[in-house]
Amino acid sequence: MAEIVKTEGVVLRRRDFRETSRLVVAYTRHSGKVHLLARGARRPRNKFGAALEPLTRTEFVFYWREGKDLFTLAEATPLAAGRRLRENAAALLHGLALAEIVDKLSAEGDADPALYELLVTSLAALEEGAPPAALLTQFLFKSAAQLGYKPELEACAECGRTDPPAGRALLGGEGTVVCLECVPPAAQIAPLAPATYKFVKNLFTLNPSNLTRVKVSSDLVDEALAFIRAHLRFHTGLEIKSLSLQAFP
Repeated sequence: MAEIVKTEGVVLRRRDFRETSRLVVAYTRHSGKVHLLARGARRPRNKFGAALEPLTRTEFVFYWREGKDLFTLAEATPLAAGRRLRENAAALLHGLALAEIVDKLSAEGDADPALYELLVTSLAALEEGAPPAALLTQFLFKSAAQLGYKPELEACAECGRTDPPAGRALLGGEGTVVCLECVPPAAQIAPLAPATYKFVKNLFTLNPSNLTRVKVSSDLVDEALAFIRAHLRFHTGLEIKSLSLQAFP
C-alpha cells in the first residue's frame, strides 16, 4: 500500500523521461535522497511549474512504497527558487557543485537533517553573495565531517605532533595527514600551510551566511579547497563534474 509523504527538499538534478515526464533526484529533509517520477512535467501547462528546476527548494508530496526506489510525484510547490543565484554564473556553477556532492556522497533514503540544513543554508548564502570558492570549501569540509569522512588534522599520523611550524600535508598515496617534516621524499602531497589550517578550523565555526564578511586571500582558499578535494577523492572517489567548466585546484 502506498503511503503519502510530504516533505521539503532541494532538487539535485533532473532528466527527461519518455515524451511528457521527468525523473527528478531530490535531497529531502525527512526522506533523504529520493528519485521521483513527475508525470506530465514536460507538458507546456503542467502542474509542477518551476518547482522541479535544479537547486530549487520545494515542498514535495509523493507516493512512497516499501521496496521501491522510484516514487510517483503528486505535488510540488516551490519554496525558494534561487533566482539571484541563477543570475550569477560563478554562484550557479558552485551551487550545482553542492548538489552534485550531496547526490554522490549520500545514500538513497538515508535522511540526514543536518546535511539538509547545510545544503539549504549554503545555497541561500550563495544567493546572498557569499564568495563561491570559500563557500564550496566550507561545504566540503562540513559535509565530509557530517558523512564520516572528516580528515584528521590535529595530530601528524607519523610523529603525533600537533603544532608543526611548517604546516601539514595530505599524502596522496595514503590518504593520511602528516606534518611536512614527516613527508617522504618524492611523495605526492596536498599541502596545508599554518594560515590555511587556521582558516579551515574557522570554517567549522562559521554559518555559511557569515562568509560574506570573511576577508581571506584567494591563494589560501585555493589551497584549502585543493586539500579537501584530494582528501575526498582518495577516500570516496569523488570527482565534481560540475566544476569542469572552470579551472580549480
